[in-house]
Amino acid sequence: MESKTSAVLDVVVENKENPSVFKEKEIDPSSVCSDSTYDNSLAQSPSIESFSTIHDIENLSELNMDENSDLCVKIDNPQKHLETLETYITFRITTKVARIEFTDNEYIVHRRYNDFLWLRQKLVEGHPFCIVPPLPGKHSLIGQLDRYSKDFILVRMKSLNVFVSRVAKHPILSCDEHFKGFLTLQPGDFVLHRRQRHPVQMKSIRFDHRRSSGSTSNKHSEFERTKAYLGALSEKLASIERISGRVNKERSEYVTELNNFHPIFTTWATSEPHLAELLSQIGGATERSSAAQSALIHAYGNTMGNPIREFLSYIEVAQETLKKREFYQYSYETSVEELNKRHFEKDKLVSNQRNPSQSSSGFSLWKSSSSSSNNSEEKLEKLGVCIPQLIKKVETDQDNLECANESLRSDFQRWQSEKQHCLKKILLDFVDRQIDFYRTSCDSWEFVAGEINRRNGSNQK
Repeated sequence: MESKTSAVLDVVVENKENPSVFKEKEIDPSSVCSDSTYDNSLAQSPSIESFSTIHDIENLSELNMDENSDLCVKIDNPQKHLETLETYITFRITTKVARIEFTDNEYIVHRRYNDFLWLRQKLVEGHPFCIVPPLPGKHSLIGQLDRYSKDFILVRMKSLNVFVSRVAKHPILSCDEHFKGFLTLQPGDFVLHRRQRHPVQMKSIRFDHRRSSGSTSNKHSEFERTKAYLGALSEKLASIERISGRVNKERSEYVTELNNFHPIFTTWATSEPHLAELLSQIGGATERSSAAQSALIHAYGNTMGNPIREFLSYIEVAQETLKKREFYQYSYETSVEELNKRHFEKDKLVSNQRNPSQSSSGFSLWKSSSSSSNNSEEKLEKLGVCIPQLIKKVETDQDNLECANESLRSDFQRWQSEKQHCLKKILLDFVDRQIDFYRTSCDSWEFVAGEINRRNGSNQK
């Protein structure tokens, strides 16, 4: 026990010296054996207290808490857990609910990222034709070393809030039993819930995209238009993200050069007494303009880069859902084609029985008329069994296709509304940041210009 405690203390000391670098071994949370193990982890794990003082966290309190909703969820308070074999982050999930299937009106649980992955997988398996929102990536783009940095945790927490908010507002996904357990069950009960084998409400079917992509000639035109629209929207947003990222990089290089102006003007002012005040003002304006540019660069990830990448993932999810529907379309058309083929065979055999002279004229040297008649009767008997089965399969495939169509129609209506809200927010945030930058820069240089005009006016007098 003493060696284990000392090991944990050593890790804590090491983390204080270098909080952004950790070693983590990702394991399934189902390996947690009891509530006491989890509670001990909480007791030993220091909370990331500095996060609560950041303004971005305060904004999260308004992200999901909607008074007009009967299910409101908020994710905050990230905590770092230090254990012998791993280090991980959990988030507090606060749920306020007014539904009869919930026994209480408020729940508070803690979940780690792997729990969110499990939840989304269950939602996808149980509701293949619902657009299940995407989750943020497991690691940052830079790599695994900064997965515990403050900026990365903030970005992940915001994305998790968006994910849970979208699920909570969905009329079907929000009623899923796994989502309910995710929001309400305490650690021990949640581990047991994850280990249980739950019947899938509607199994997702694996299919070959190459096989189904070229065979759906009679697809609904509305879904074809939706598919084309998603592709075009994805290309446009990807281009915007790529260009804005390049501009942001060029601005960073520009700011690096701009920062050299201030010391030059300051040094120059010491050797030019008559121009000292003017040079100092120009240097100050340059410094303020550089600071405004730096703030714009620093805000790029939150206002443009990360939101666009997140919405591109949302588009990919919608496209994958359309591909699942394409398989149902292919299955239905294949069944109809097979049924028509069997009907044609039956009609041909019946026609041959009515006109035996035509059917046996070409084969009189090889088969007798009696054997040919027996053959036809056997085939008709087999077709009499096969055709009703095919009719039942066609009806089942048609019902599946119609269910998929109706589910997708309603989900894409909600998706379009969500798209309008998200893209509008991204663009308005981008515009506001640009306005703030140019306003600060213009004010700085207008002040210098006003001082120059004022001095020129006083000199002329």
